[in-house]
Amino acid sequence: MGLRSLFRRLLPGDGNLASQTVRGGIWVGMTSSGVRVLQLVMLVVLARLLSPKEFGLLGIALLVIAALTRFSQLGLDEALIQRPEENVDDYFGTVWVLQVLRGLLIAGIALAAAPYVADFFGEARADIVPVLGIIALGPVARGLQNPATVYFQKDFKFHRQFGLVVSRTGTRVVVSVVYAIINPTVYALAYGYAAGYVAQLVASYVLAERGFRPAFDIEQARELIDYGKWLMGSGMLSYLYGEGDDIFVGRFISTTALGYYQLAYRLSNAPATEVSQTISKVVMPAYSKIQDDIPAVREGFRRTLRMSTLVSFPLGVGIIVVAEPFVATFLGDQWEAMVIPMQILTVYGILRSLRTPAAPLFKALGRPDYMTKLQFLSLVVLAVSIYPLTVSIEPPLAGASLAVVLAGAVYLPPAAYLTMKLVDENLRTLLVVPAYPAVGSVVMGAVAYGTREMVASTVGISAVTFAVTALVGMVTYPLVLFALERQFNFGLTELVRQVRQGI
Repeated sequence: MGLRSLFRRLLPGDGNLASQTVRGGIWVGMTSSGVRVLQLVMLVVLARLLSPKEFGLLGIALLVIAALTRFSQLGLDEALIQRPEENVDDYFGTVWVLQVLRGLLIAGIALAAAPYVADFFGEARADIVPVLGIIALGPVARGLQNPATVYFQKDFKFHRQFGLVVSRTGTRVVVSVVYAIINPTVYALAYGYAAGYVAQLVASYVLAERGFRPAFDIEQARELIDYGKWLMGSGMLSYLYGEGDDIFVGRFISTTALGYYQLAYRLSNAPATEVSQTISKVVMPAYSKIQDDIPAVREGFRRTLRMSTLVSFPLGVGIIVVAEPFVATFLGDQWEAMVIPMQILTVYGILRSLRTPAAPLFKALGRPDYMTKLQFLSLVVLAVSIYPLTVSIEPPLAGASLAVVLAGAVYLPPAAYLTMKLVDENLRTLLVVPAYPAVGSVVMGAVAYGTREMVASTVGISAVTFAVTALVGMVTYPLVLFALERQFNFGLTELVRQVRQGI
């Protein structure tokens, strides 16, 4: 049975893009939520056992691996997903060889560069070199992974993707926490990271329905890399833009500051990361299959933008309100310095949720170069602003965080213009769709903040303050949304119907 026929059978209505997206989004949402809960538990436990300096040391190692990964990004999975034919088995031998060579190259360069990395960040080689050696196992394991897992996204088999991702995250959490309890050092973070990717390697062969034989076809390689060349450029710029602030903080402030900064980013941008992962994995293959039907793509984009902002806006505002009691309650006094950067970086996360629906649209419609050009613009703004803001604002981490927010804001206007050009969209729709969740989130934030101040004046900044504030926010937001829906009928009822039918 063809994939399109399968959708018509399984999905409600006419099997349009919105229904496909909701159905796949449910599984990806479950995957992302499950992973995020596991990671949050791990971070809370490890933050109690380890110091910000040890998180910073891991952060330095991950910066190196991320640089080599992004600068060698071939876009192989994206190239296979974007292809209109349903069966891409013939490419797997070539893809696997390219993956393995890339993984070994990343690990080799990381090991050779480790001493120089330690010198650059002003850390002892004895601290950085062994940690980076352990972390380098990750790209090798990723390279050996079964390329047939691309069908998990291409064919919307997200229940298998769920197993793949949870195997990695679950293993990482268990290994990291158990090791930290026995020996609370940075090696708990490093061994957990490597073990997670080894577990995912094993799971990829267990869960994939297809086998393959290693082979190499030069024409296939050229074809795949030709599509991925803009993604490689995008990966380079994405690294400089996404990790350049981390490099700046680690090099010019301190490794301990990097520990604060990276944990603040991970917690503050969790909602935006959830949304971007869900959208990238579900929407791009859906767009690719109907890329010639622009009206359908346009409608799917509108639904995607609505879902993205409905989820990420209130969570972002909520993080800003509860950041102080959350850090005090769950992480402890040693992490107090991350509260202000965490609140500022949450604004960047909210901006990310606005731009996220555009990225898979650009890739699916054959314009990945748009992403590269927009990231270059953001990178220029970040590079120009981060130093003056960091040295002129106290604390310095707040200045670095503001530079990131500014770079994220610059991305939005040209992204909106290019989106309107690609799918014949109008500006009014792009403004109206996120307006309702924005209003609901602001009202929720005001009510939650008032509640937080009232409770804190009685019991102080405590677990009670966090719990009551979060509960009030969770109740307020849907009430405001449904009131807006009743008055203006902005599409919430239809979206709820789509979700129920998708289940």
